[in-house]
Amino acid sequence: MNIPHKQLFDFLDKEFPLMYQEEYDNSGRQIAFDESNITGILIAMDVAPQIIDEAIEKKCNCIITHHPMFFRSLKNITISSVHGLMTIRLIQSTISVYAVHTNLDALCWDILAKTIRLNDIKMLFPDKRFNGIGFGAIGYIPDEILLSQFIEQLQHELRTMAIIHYGNLEKKIKTIAAFNGSGSKKISAIIQSYPVDCIVTGDVGYHDAVYANNHDVAVIDIGHYNSEKPLIHFLHSKLYNYLTNAMHCNDVRLIISEKEQNPMHCGVQNGK
Repeated sequence: MNIPHKQLFDFLDKEFPLMYQEEYDNSGRQIAFDESNITGILIAMDVAPQIIDEAIEKKCNCIITHHPMFFRSLKNITISSVHGLMTIRLIQSTISVYAVHTNLDALCWDILAKTIRLNDIKMLFPDKRFNGIGFGAIGYIPDEILLSQFIEQLQHELRTMAIIHYGNLEKKIKTIAAFNGSGSKKISAIIQSYPVDCIVTGDVGYHDAVYANNHDVAVIDIGHYNSEKPLIHFLHSKLYNYLTNAMHCNDVRLIISEKEQNPMHCGVQNGK
């Protein structure tokens, strides 16, 4: 069964309304060959040269990303810049790009909290414009444990060693806030609004971490990529259900990128 890009993008527009995105954002169509039929869909966090290579190799003429390719207005498109060269390659290869960013964050505000197995999850910051959506979550772990033990649990749940922590490893924690993406600037607001023991987020700045520690709140920086990887798997599940159940289409390959890697690493292992 043939599915044109427009049909898929209209589905995404309906499932993740663009009006839910933040004012600064640019979710939705980045490059659109609306009338061409989809041969394959590659899902990734970002558009990057290796992602374009992978899409071409795997005959995917549609890339769905979390982060938009175009955040700011373009002044020129040239082969002398990486961004310009990527844009040219995508157009020459007739590959469409669609981004689902803060509109997805707002709808899936609790996905990180669920991933790290918090209980009794509630929203941290409800959206002031629309009911039922917002950002970040607060919840509890069943039993009070040491910060060091919780970090070990996170390493297991997220399958990563790339975790930075701020706070005493012997600190006992139970109430935890989870905020995917860049949550550093939300740390003070979380602490002022909720009695938390620990905050799990990404892109933590030094001064925000010090503020937290001064208020006896531990901070765990799991990195931007790790904090949003669950969204990639959610998108895959959503698109799989759409293609197989709604469209009864098994001809379109749907792939999570195998070439995309977490750019954040901690320490050196085996001399590498």
